[in-house]
Amino acid sequence: MMIKPEPSGRFHMPGHKGRGDFPNLYELDITEIPGADNLHDAREIIDQVEKKLALIYQSDDSAILVNGSTVGLQSAILAVCQPGEQLLVGLNCHRSVFGALGLGHIKARFIKPDFDENLGFASGISLAAVKEALQAYPNAKGLVIVSPTYYGTVCQLAEIAKILHQKHKILIVDEAHGAQFSFAQGYPQSALKAGADLVIQSTHKVLGSLTQSAIIHGQGDLIDWQRVKMFLAVLQSSSPSYPLMISVEEATDRACQKGAEVFEMIKKEHQDFCRNQPDDAMISLYDPGDKPYDYSKWLFSTGSVNGCQVEKRLRDEFLIQCEMSDQNTILLMCGLETTAADLEKLTKAIRAINQDLDPGKKPERAEKRLEQINELMIKEELGEVMWSRQKIKISLEASANRVAADFIIPYPPGIPLLVPGSLITETLIKQIRKLCQAGVAMVGLDSDEKLLVLEDRI
Repeated sequence: MMIKPEPSGRFHMPGHKGRGDFPNLYELDITEIPGADNLHDAREIIDQVEKKLALIYQSDDSAILVNGSTVGLQSAILAVCQPGEQLLVGLNCHRSVFGALGLGHIKARFIKPDFDENLGFASGISLAAVKEALQAYPNAKGLVIVSPTYYGTVCQLAEIAKILHQKHKILIVDEAHGAQFSFAQGYPQSALKAGADLVIQSTHKVLGSLTQSAIIHGQGDLIDWQRVKMFLAVLQSSSPSYPLMISVEEATDRACQKGAEVFEMIKKEHQDFCRNQPDDAMISLYDPGDKPYDYSKWLFSTGSVNGCQVEKRLRDEFLIQCEMSDQNTILLMCGLETTAADLEKLTKAIRAINQDLDPGKKPERAEKRLEQINELMIKEELGEVMWSRQKIKISLEASANRVAADFIIPYPPGIPLLVPGSLITETLIKQIRKLCQAGVAMVGLDSDEKLLVLEDRI
């Protein structure tokens, strides 16, 4: 497989940005020979590294993951809930969370996230929403939420953890995009420090271990760590990659050495750009103000210009590759190996493109995501639909008022518009079509614009 060389300005995952002196992969690609230990029964060097990671991240226990944050989230959920039990779930969670719910026949009780009209996306689950859900579903085993979001916003984790623990319920945090918080001053508090019981981090996203590597952390008396480990052994490869495992330790070591300096620089550049951007700039960087925020995420609104077109200009004219674009935003991600020169290149490119554009009225960017949050209505239990064989494939246009039998997911970021068991509304059909026309990849919708629905649910 030949991969086309990409632009030199890498503002996407992983956080190493193609830099570093990683040892020869083939020399390190071994199996569980003497002295190499075993990830699923760690007693020697892997055990030592995982204890070292627990010390650095200040958890009770930590485990290296070779199937990404996906396997960490799924193992955490399956370890916490028995089949048939309830779990509170933020609707803006990653697809891996919904997969675990289906695999475990766990009854999801969904919580709608708050919506930031300036940002244009769901900004997180509020404390008030958690309190309301706990009253409505007192038998729920706990809560799984994402913080930070793909776009850098965070939840009130310390307060949420406190009210959950008062009711002896578990907080699982998808902190896939927040492994840097343990090393960055002026960024949000880490989920572990906030009191979460199980925390999953993709060390590759920002810190820069190899793609597909991650960590799961556990702390406190509410969780059964051995049960978590059991599901990790069931769901992960029985032949874990040693280069992946080694890269987690390498990335964490580099973060200890220089993380504070690098992430302070990124925050300063982000704040300086926000402070100095013209009020009428068509392409404008999201300014969180005084709210806690992950400054490694540079989210630009593109006004009346299609964000996918802006991404293409950055790539073709300035050799800068974004993480994501849609019809009115672009997202660029910094990482541990991002330099001041990289950010100077980016900010010059944005200013140059802005000079070519006439200031104009900016569209209502909030509309598309607000529709998603308000329209997702669950008609059938997710797990029951996932396991059902009574499914047919029909056109998107003919699917109105049918029950979805598969996920429909704009990718990235991997947050579903439809989940198995949810009602397909006219509003969501329009939204899916709008995203497709803007060039957004839509997982679950085939090339003929057909999708799976339950055969006998109308």
